[in-house]
Amino acid sequence: MNIAFVTSTKRWGGVKTWILEFSVELTKLGHNVFIFAKDEKFINKAEENGLNAFKINFGFDYNPKTVFKFIKYFKEYNIDIACLNVQKELRSAGIAARILGVPVVHRVGLASDMVDKFDFKIINKYVTGKILVPCKAMKKELINGYKFIKEKDVCTVYNGKIPIVFNPSTSMHDPVKFVITSKVEKSKGHDYLAKVLLKLKHKGLSFHLDIFGEGNLSAWFEDFVKKNQLGGYVRFKGFEPDVKHSLPEYDFGLLTSFSEGFPNVLLEYMSAGLPVISSNVSGVAEIVEDDFNGFLFKAGDENKLEVLFERAVSMDAATYKKMSANALDTMMKRFNLETNALSLADFFKDVITIKNTIRK
Repeated sequence: MNIAFVTSTKRWGGVKTWILEFSVELTKLGHNVFIFAKDEKFINKAEENGLNAFKINFGFDYNPKTVFKFIKYFKEYNIDIACLNVQKELRSAGIAARILGVPVVHRVGLASDMVDKFDFKIINKYVTGKILVPCKAMKKELINGYKFIKEKDVCTVYNGKIPIVFNPSTSMHDPVKFVITSKVEKSKGHDYLAKVLLKLKHKGLSFHLDIFGEGNLSAWFEDFVKKNQLGGYVRFKGFEPDVKHSLPEYDFGLLTSFSEGFPNVLLEYMSAGLPVISSNVSGVAEIVEDDFNGFLFKAGDENKLEVLFERAVSMDAATYKKMSANALDTMMKRFNLETNALSLADFFKDVITIKNTIRK
């Protein structure tokens, strides 16, 4: 297959990581992948991974110039299927694909990305062929929340990672090392996380937390750490597009978000053998089993998060080793990138077959 992935987003997020990782695996399976994006850093990263990547300036929605540019590219590379993410892409590359008879898959990363408006319904009806979601919870949200979306048109393919092969640690660092890699912003819960860290310091708890990522709360968080003399507990590591290689240096991975789709960061943590402490939102419970490979709490519940920090710090070596092994086992059995890339390829083939059958 000749597969096109299109992303118009500026900031690096889970969708770009997903495109890169699955594109590499699809290429290994013998498929030709073509990536079209606005972000030059993303283009460079794709090329570093040996992928065909093209820079696109999308402009305004329904821009004829952009539509014709995609028609040219899709014709030149004989694209069999196009996978798009947000409405801007559907209103440019999606229209181009529709004109050429190329089937379109709309990958939805968050159910809230959909809107029950006339324009969305028209695009869904006349441009989108199938909708791809990364978890069952999101499929349910879409079907129940939007009457114009039919269950038969929504397919679930789990995200995946290639687990890092190593022997799970028998003990934790002293002090215990935590890591969080989501964007530093209010929606990700960094404000209440900061308050919990201060409470833990006042209790005399020994721990260390590294914060990867940037966002609109970065300056506030750094100022909070300075004012409350948390520098010995917390370090800001900045944005790192390929943080996975650093993760085995830690003991637990954190996610404190108020909303998520199917968080890529949890898969990254567990691929490195890290048990996780996560807010229980959307598809998280399809990854994390409480007291098995991590701990769950209600988003915003400072008291429960505080208790879970204390529980992690006081965990004995045998329990930690078991939880770490369970995290790796979960990744091997359910979220293995190689296996799930095969599922994605099969899904794309089915969509193309359906489209060709309709043509005939």
